[in-house]
Amino acid sequence: MDAIKYACLTVVLVFTIIQLLAVYAADNDSDSSSRDYTKYEEMVDIPGGEFTMGTDARNAKDGEGPTHDEKVKPFKISKYPVTNYAFREFVRAKKYKTDAEKYEWSFVFDDFVPEEIKNEIPERIQGAPYWIPVKRAYWRQPEGKGSGIESRMHYPAVHISFQDAKAYCQWKGWRLPTEKEWEFAARGGLKGKTYPWGDKWQKNRLNLWQGKFPKKNTKHDGYHGLAPVDAYPEQNEYGLHDMVGNTWEWTSTRFETAQTSPADDPNSTYVLRGGSYIDSKDGKFNHQLRVSTRMSNTADAGSDNLGFRCAQSVGTKKTGKLPEDTRSKPSKPEVKEIKEGETVKQKRPNPADLRGKKKPTSNKKKEAKSEL
Repeated sequence: MDAIKYACLTVVLVFTIIQLLAVYAADNDSDSSSRDYTKYEEMVDIPGGEFTMGTDARNAKDGEGPTHDEKVKPFKISKYPVTNYAFREFVRAKKYKTDAEKYEWSFVFDDFVPEEIKNEIPERIQGAPYWIPVKRAYWRQPEGKGSGIESRMHYPAVHISFQDAKAYCQWKGWRLPTEKEWEFAARGGLKGKTYPWGDKWQKNRLNLWQGKFPKKNTKHDGYHGLAPVDAYPEQNEYGLHDMVGNTWEWTSTRFETAQTSPADDPNSTYVLRGGSYIDSKDGKFNHQLRVSTRMSNTADAGSDNLGFRCAQSVGTKKTGKLPEDTRSKPSKPEVKEIKEGETVKQKRPNPADLRGKKKPTSNKKKEAKSEL
């Protein structure tokens, strides 16, 4: 009898442990069905109106200034940047392959690339050796082969090109915001302020580089690289997150110098807004983070600090024509399904923060293709 009791107790104990482990795994598995990731797809109503766009700061660059008056109609915009979870749903539904996958590589910041991979990549970008062209780096493998997003479903999807972002928004029945809409939303109803929350710098409101770039990040904001889309409080009165810092975000607006190129040309240049985790408080390196921060890149560009959010015209179920914007003449996105094993020959894009800088010069394109 004692042996039977002992065996029964053992079975009960083992079963209890298994149950506890299952509960623990569910609580800690970011891809668990118990966590609602759809909440990060919420849209926020933006009233529209007149506002002063840009900045008159002396260190304004990439067309930030001078200030000028603009007007936007009411619209909706994503409360958060598009997450890995949401982008994965799109990829599964459309069997979609991103530009980074078609190129067979993307740029990853030096700190997040294992040494053995660095040693296999002799090429670097002149003036920015901290951007590493990593084979097979794309949204699902942010740092290349061996990395993943299983614990980062609520992080922003990165290595996203303009074309990828546009295709996703089209699939949702949405669109990319114009640059005017983006800045109006980022300002949160405030007039002429430096940040989404006002003129005074506030710690731990955004993800940026703190320390000596690119050697050391003090991580006083809690993160070295990307942060979850809800890691910090709402940045303005509209309740928006990550409008400044964490990842650059695509807009539908063509960059002023690129008006002559066709909108569907991968070399067409579009405006990016918001800055990213490698940017700074004061602009001593990279970009100064503020509500007017902007830059541009080609439509096929991608890197581990490049994401997006969507917008929607008010009163429409499916977004049609974009709001009038004299600097924005985008074409309709084309969602292409690439067959298994198919390769697409394309030229290399720049990573975020590096428009106009010299690209790697070694014959790595041929080597990358032979890897697959």
